[in-house]
Amino acid sequence: MEVFIVRGVLNIFLEFIIVYVLIFILNYLFFVRKKTKYNKDKVPIEFFYLVSLYKLDQTKINYKQFIYVTAFINTFIVAFTYIVIYRLLDKWIWQLLFGIVIIILLIIICYGLLGKYYQKRIKKVGKRGK
Repeated sequence: MEVFIVRGVLNIFLEFIIVYVLIFILNYLFFVRKKTKYNKDKVPIEFFYLVSLYKLDQTKINYKQFIYVTAFINTFIVAFTYIVIYRLLDKWIWQLLFGIVIIILLIIICYGLLGKYYQKRIKKVGKRGK
């Protein structure tokens, strides 16, 4: 019995890794490659969201690094939602409802952590600069 549980968990974890890698490759090819240079008119909404919500100084954020970090976060959100929805729910209406809830929660949590990280990092750089 325990072997089947471990095997099932490992299968789900392997599927998550495969889905994550495939989604990241697609995300990189279609979005990240084109946005690595800062253009004030074509900044992603995640950048404005974090800057306005956490009152960050745009000039102190490494834009290229930010694009890669958001690509990893967005890929995690999509892959995790896919695995939870696909593995746990059968009916499409429940998949849709839980998918929306999971995506909203993961966006709030992941970008909240990223915003806090940038706040601490900017404060640390500001203290060293004085």
